[in-house]
Amino acid sequence: METGRGMLLTEAATTLAGAGLLDGVLQGGAAGLAPVAQPAPGTCFAGASLDSRGLSRGQLFVALRGENVDGRQYAPGAAAAGHWVLTRAWDGDGPDPLTGAPAPATVGVLLSRDPDAALAVLAAAHRARLTQVRVVGVTGTNGKTTTKDFLRAALSGAGPVDATTGNLNNRLGVPLTLLGLGGDLAYAVIEMGASAVGDIARLAALARPHVGIITNASPAHLAEFGSLDGIIQGKGEMLDALPPDGTAVLNADSPGFDRWLARARCRVVSVGKGAGDHRWTWRSGGPDEPSELVLDGQSWPVPLPGEHNGANLAAAVLAARAAGAADGAIARGLSGFQGSPHRAVLLRIGGRTVLDDAYNANPGSMAAAARALMALPGGGRTVAVLGKMAELGPDAEDIHRQTGMRVREAGVEMLVVVGENARGLREGFDAAGGVGHYCASVEEAAVLLAEITAPGDRLLVKGSRSAGMERLLGLLEASCG
Repeated sequence: METGRGMLLTEAATTLAGAGLLDGVLQGGAAGLAPVAQPAPGTCFAGASLDSRGLSRGQLFVALRGENVDGRQYAPGAAAAGHWVLTRAWDGDGPDPLTGAPAPATVGVLLSRDPDAALAVLAAAHRARLTQVRVVGVTGTNGKTTTKDFLRAALSGAGPVDATTGNLNNRLGVPLTLLGLGGDLAYAVIEMGASAVGDIARLAALARPHVGIITNASPAHLAEFGSLDGIIQGKGEMLDALPPDGTAVLNADSPGFDRWLARARCRVVSVGKGAGDHRWTWRSGGPDEPSELVLDGQSWPVPLPGEHNGANLAAAVLAARAAGAADGAIARGLSGFQGSPHRAVLLRIGGRTVLDDAYNANPGSMAAAARALMALPGGGRTVAVLGKMAELGPDAEDIHRQTGMRVREAGVEMLVVVGENARGLREGFDAAGGVGHYCASVEEAAVLLAEITAPGDRLLVKGSRSAGMERLLGLLEASCG
């Protein structure tokens, strides 16, 4: 393989064949795509994508069969446009529609009966040659993405860094992220999400981190994990992938910390507000100044609202140090911090301060966001606009009620719930003495909020991905702006 970002197609084919995952190769030419034994020497790809509409030059198109869309139908177009393709071996009736499809002579198709596994094998092969890159893995129930964003910024002050983008933190996203890493990097930050025991083990085995963070464990994805005990077990799989000379950064305040500490086979850096080798405190900022993290007596500006982001930043600073970055470089990098969309972003809409945390939700993150709302400067009313929390298993209704009570106990004055599956939030909020409203849709919620809120009020918008709460922001702008 080359030493840069690209992977030679001959090497990719050989790697897949050695893993028993290559069923054939098609290559373009005058007669269109036709079977060959090996791709032409010298051809390569750089990075990969599941979406044929946004392919960058040189990217591999991974054409998978999904629940609603079969990527294979877009494979001929991607090949004709000059992209190599990884897709399944033809398993339909009649001739393979890819055979004979027009494509340049330098372009072709890798065929595998298990393209998901083939993608992982290629990612592992690419990761193995990035020997100069220090990889930091991030997992946990809450705060993964924000901690990853803090780390990306912190490490940028010490050298070239790349990190997971969007929601590419699962069985497909992590391999895509790894394949996109360049050979000129000093650091890479890989976020790893999980829905069940075993997920983190598979992802961490691909990423092979030198430093691993477990932000915390709290009830989420209970439909698959089954219990908090299962979550602790699953998140702890990160520790098994760390080398003996690696470092684990663990939240000493989290359930499961003692189990993680006993499981680790490398150096452990423990951090917490009430426990751990490294203690932190959080100072709330004013209208024109950021909040502040005090870690081991040293102050760090926190660019996002909420005390929980103090915990995320503390873990990121300690992990950056473990990866080899000096404090001066960390501070320099953090000064240019840019967070991910819909992750604790502060907006002004119609004179209202809106905490846009709409990307995702679970019981712990929803309660933390409510506390962050209460800590925002300003004298107006506090209103939480919440959608459902997904994947909570058979106790979902009761968990929603309990979470609604926690939102009220945080001090939130008014609640607007959106969608039938979020009704339990209102029931718990009302039972705790709050005033709750129900809306069937985000459109209905935007109209209601224009009526019951006023300039100066502070709003929180949050819900699971499937709730689509980010759609409310544009509607709220139209109604209140």
